[in-house]
Amino acid sequence: MLLAVIMLALGVLTYGISGARLHRGSQAEGGALRSPSWWIGTGLQGAGFFFTLFARRFLPLLLVQACVTSALAVTAVIQHVQGVRRLRAVDAGAVVAVVAGIALLGMVTVTGAPPPIETRYIMVLLGCAAICAAGLLLPGGPVVNGLLSGFGFSFSAICARLLIGDHAHPLWRFWELPLLSWVAGFLIVAGMVLGQAHLTKGLARGHAAPVLGCNYGMATVFPAAFGVLLLGERTRPGSTWQVVAGLVLALAGAFWLLRGEDAAGELDGADAHA
Repeated sequence: MLLAVIMLALGVLTYGISGARLHRGSQAEGGALRSPSWWIGTGLQGAGFFFTLFARRFLPLLLVQACVTSALAVTAVIQHVQGVRRLRAVDAGAVVAVVAGIALLGMVTVTGAPPPIETRYIMVLLGCAAICAAGLLLPGGPVVNGLLSGFGFSFSAICARLLIGDHAHPLWRFWELPLLSWVAGFLIVAGMVLGQAHLTKGLARGHAAPVLGCNYGMATVFPAAFGVLLLGERTRPGSTWQVVAGLVLALAGAFWLLRGEDAAGELDGADAHA
């Protein structure tokens, strides 16, 4: 269990460093794909996914997904240290709110492995994938694309929790995996691809804050609800107010940091055109 917590902390740190690298690489001359910083950030994103994948073996979706969202605070602090973005007092307060929210959730969550993969779970998640794929054909808008990107990353995270937590079918013996496990593996990849597609589409249509805000909100709330309602994940008795307070603090702090980054980007753009 301690190892799972350590891996989750490493995943959050890696995602945070990745965000700073991707932000720098996306603004490099010649485009992001020609920037070593962007590629390093992308590689760190992959490392963050594998760290959190191990954490999902024992830790509930509510805690893991909220912690992934908290990587925004890590990115903000790194950018402040590097001089890329100056954190004001209210921004520092948002970082504290994110940390306090995660701490509240950590105190009330009950750890343990998920239930075995069942057909009903996979059917629901296949329906989620179909909705997310169909959304690519709709006109939508930044907010819709942000929600659908979070939806894609959500069912990917849920499948990762089910697959990595299946002690009866270890992944390294892949030739013995049942069909449901293979479908869950396919849905992990499909969710990541669809989520990234909607995210890219949304960012191309509007400002970062509403797109990423909807993305992180959906990717936190939907997996948590799925875990509680279908997977039997639970919190300590009488802790409902702490769960609500933890989610509100973590998401509100993250959204404020996103808003501040978006406003800074608009200011930089105005200065560049002055």
